[in-house]
Amino acid sequence: MNNLALRAALAVALNAAAAIVAVRKQAVTAAGGVTGFVLGAGIFAGGGLWLWSLLMIFFGSGSLVSRVGSRSKRPLQRLHQKGSRRDPLQVLANGGVGLLAAVGYGISGNPALAMTCAASFAVSSADTWAGEIGVLNPSPPRSIVTGRPLVPGASGGVTLLGMAAAAVGAALIAVVFAVGWAVRYGRHSTVALTVVVTAAGFGGALLDSLLGATVQAHYADTCSGEVTERSQGSLGENRLIRGWRGFNNDAVNAVSNLAVSAALLAFVL
Repeated sequence: MNNLALRAALAVALNAAAAIVAVRKQAVTAAGGVTGFVLGAGIFAGGGLWLWSLLMIFFGSGSLVSRVGSRSKRPLQRLHQKGSRRDPLQVLANGGVGLLAAVGYGISGNPALAMTCAASFAVSSADTWAGEIGVLNPSPPRSIVTGRPLVPGASGGVTLLGMAAAAVGAALIAVVFAVGWAVRYGRHSTVALTVVVTAAGFGGALLDSLLGATVQAHYADTCSGEVTERSQGSLGENRLIRGWRGFNNDAVNAVSNLAVSAALLAFVL
């Protein structure tokens, strides 16, 4: 079996197994699992175990932190458009840029695209860690724009605990990436790479909050009057009170991920 056939077989086997486990653990929907399989296979084909491991670290650590304080998070679901199980759009919003960068790296061999892939997953990891851990902050979050207190779980809010979690989530991806970089290109630049990728991830999480506070759609529930990210309520379409209609959390994740990754790529090229 040649190297290409072996890589293809590994890509199918590993990602099929990961998708089945994720669906069974209710981390993704069935359609989200299929999307994750395709996305993971593409990343493996382009970046091998090195860049594929970043996807696994992001998804695995994100699933773990989502279970921290799960009971206290349950009432917050009324604010959000979707539940904790990732659907296809959520999978693509968090991993689509990483897929494009990994495939580009596999075709061109340009290390800058590997860095872009790492930055993309650092952004996704930082945002996930910030969202899952930040809601457990003892004091309410504050708007990143106005500084006013917000209800826990509201988009656009930041807390000290959430920002610390964002830094850890980004650093986790950066360290794994730097280890793989050292194996392929040598250890001389790994510290700088770790700092740059961590900073990119943390900056992406802050941009995500900024977009959440300004352009993400927020609605008033037609029944209760509560602020929510759900466009539809029990009595029909909810009233838009802030942001752009249809610009949901998936769009925020995708835009912040793309913007930071593109900025990093432009800087290193």
